[in-house]
Amino acid sequence: MVQVWYITGASSGLGLDLVKHLLEKGDKVAATSRNIAKLESLISKESESFLPLSLNFKENIEENIQANLETIKQKFSRLDNVVNNAGYGLLGFVEEVGVQRLKEQFEINVFVPYLIIQNALKIMRPQSISEGGNSQNIKARIYNLSSIGGFRVSNNSTPYCMSKFAISALSEGLMLDVGEYGIHTINVMPSGFRTEFLGGNMKLGDNEIAAYDSRREAFLHNAKAYNGKQAGDPKAFARIIYETSRMPNPPLHLFVGEAAYSNAKEKIAWLEKEMQGTRDYAGIAADFSDSIKSAFSGKA
Repeated sequence: MVQVWYITGASSGLGLDLVKHLLEKGDKVAATSRNIAKLESLISKESESFLPLSLNFKENIEENIQANLETIKQKFSRLDNVVNNAGYGLLGFVEEVGVQRLKEQFEINVFVPYLIIQNALKIMRPQSISEGGNSQNIKARIYNLSSIGGFRVSNNSTPYCMSKFAISALSEGLMLDVGEYGIHTINVMPSGFRTEFLGGNMKLGDNEIAAYDSRREAFLHNAKAYNGKQAGDPKAFARIIYETSRMPNPPLHLFVGEAAYSNAKEKIAWLEKEMQGTRDYAGIAADFSDSIKSAFSGKA
């Protein structure tokens, strides 16, 4: 069955390769860029299967999202998959990153995907229910591009990782909210891929402090050497996302790239070790004896 996609940040990197792959496979794609002319030059003008759309993050963003979704509904009559891909990396030590830059990071990496999901569900939830969607019969998917940095924090990247931890939380919570309606959430956590993440899409802190100079310079040197040498292949990423769209039981947590798996295993082992060392004095010792099941356990 042909599926309809809405993909943000599609004029470069993982988004661009994903759009091309989906069109080659015969699906229909609505894709966004801040520069629609660039998107059209890289993929094509509007066609029976492709709908290029503008998404401007600086003004009237929710109205822009609503207009995009209405255009998709009018052109394709349905929406099967949303891919929240647009974003960038704000890197730097906590002491060097101002609050305004941190707010901008969250506006694009967290608040925009949140608004897209809220508005897309107005199409996807009624559509899925009408087609018999439920937790055992998936009719739609929402892909949120988190990162391995949304599972463990890496050197000199706390602001970016904060935003991706938020996306990972959004994905898990969304699954609890709408999974029973046949809308599946996939939290995508890639390791390093050969994109412009460490190139034109990277931003740094705005308040350099001498105490961090040597570590900052070492990081920038390593980042420059690593850029273009990352293990991750964007074309393989596109294939993997397409394949999960055809799975009857796709994952909620999708690590992509061997480094993502190895980093996740290291984080899990570290957590387990710490929990074993603290449970005796911070587990049941912290509880009242007459407590009842939490309101946050399971579904309401």
